[in-house]
This record gives sequence, C-alpha cells and structure tokens, in this order.
Amino acid sequence: MILREVIEELSYQLKQRKIINVCVSPTYTSVMLDDQSIGISHTITDGEIEGAGEIIGKNAYDVIINNLDSNLQRSLSLAILNALGDINDFTQGDPINLYSGGKLCVFGFSPQLSYSNFDSVIVYDFISMENKRVGSTEIRPFSSLSHEVCSTALIFASSLVNNTIDRILSQISANHLILTGISSVDAPISLKNHGFEALGKLFPIEKYRVFRTICEGGSSRLLSKYMTRYFKKL
Repeated sequence: MILREVIEELSYQLKQRKIINVCVSPTYTSVMLDDQSIGISHTITDGEIEGAGEIIGKNAYDVIINNLDSNLQRSLSLAILNALGDINDFTQGDPINLYSGGKLCVFGFSPQLSYSNFDSVIVYDFISMENKRVGSTEIRPFSSLSHEVCSTALIFASSLVNNTIDRILSQISANHLILTGISSVDAPISLKNHGFEALGKLFPIEKYRVFRTICEGGSSRLLSKYMTRYFKKL
C-alpha cells in the first residue's frame, strides 16, 4: 500500500511534530503543525476521525497511524502529510507542462484543467457516472477503469484520500507518471519506487489566510488566491 510506504518514509519528520490546530470543512481539511506549517487535503465525508476532540497537542505520527481506515480519516492524515515539504526544493509551475504529445490519462475528482499539449486526453473521474466528451477530452467513470495504456498519466493525490491509488497504478501503463493536486505529498523515495517521475504541490503563500479560509468554508476559488502551484522532478 503506497500510503503506508509514504508514512514510513516520512515517519522521522512526523514524529518531531505536534498538531496545534485542525479544521475539517465539507470541501477541504487543514492542519497546522507546531512549526507553523500548514497542510491541506480534500475532505471526503465518509467515516469518523479517531480521537476527534483530542487531536490538538498530539504527535503527528500517532494521529496518522490511527487514521487510515476511512476516507475521512485519510483526509486528516493526508493533510498532516501535506504539511511536510520545503518550498525551496520546488520550482514554481505545473509539472504537466514538462510533457506533451501522445495520450494523457488523468485520474481525479472532475479535474478542471487544460491539456491542449496532448494529442488525446482521457479522464477517469471519481464523480462521473457516465461516459461523455467535453471538447477533445473523453471522460469516463473511474469504475470503468480496467487496463489503460498512456503516454503520460496524471494522478491527483485525492486518490490517496479515497484509497484508489494502488488500483490505478496496477491498471495503467505509462511512459511518464505524475502525482499532483492539493493533497499531494513530498515523499520522493516512495513515489520513485512506484514509477513517478514528477511531483506537483500547492504551497500556501498566505498560510494563516489559507487555514482560516478552509475553517470558514471557503471554496476552491477563494483558496486559489492564497496558494501557488509548484513542482519538482523526482
């Protein structure tokens, strides 16, 4: 399970950190650690967080280890993992711009991005229940994924939250593999072991504003004003 490998890789850092604030909104989950770092993930409201009401002040590693079973638990755990990572190791921009041509496969919750630099695009959508076409992009329900051959595969880290990433990796063949999205985690060893060669991550430029926006139920549109997209090659 790739998520457990990520946790093991980052375990030393996690054990040094305590959680000082948590916010779970209908759309996003955010945590603040004792070094003032902010982590964000998608909220998937399915299940119950273990230790709710007693998380503040707890060790970050201990909280994660006890919150891996349901989607809501993984929402919290991914937010904690997302708080780790040094912006100085990244370059501003989007990793998808490193690639072009051939067939692009995308996996996520209705990803709204432009992929005009590819010959064909197929999106496996976690939300869609039917096949449809939007412009030159073919959209399929994620449940229809069997085996897909792609030039480039763009996997949104929401697949770590809803626990589909292992299935995706077992069902695709791609020349280039990218992990990206708001729930992304900087775990280069684990990601490289599974074939990823680029990582996209959003960093909060105004971190306290980001945290308050999530706590107060802000949308992705509001949140985007205070975050910037970065990437690095693995």
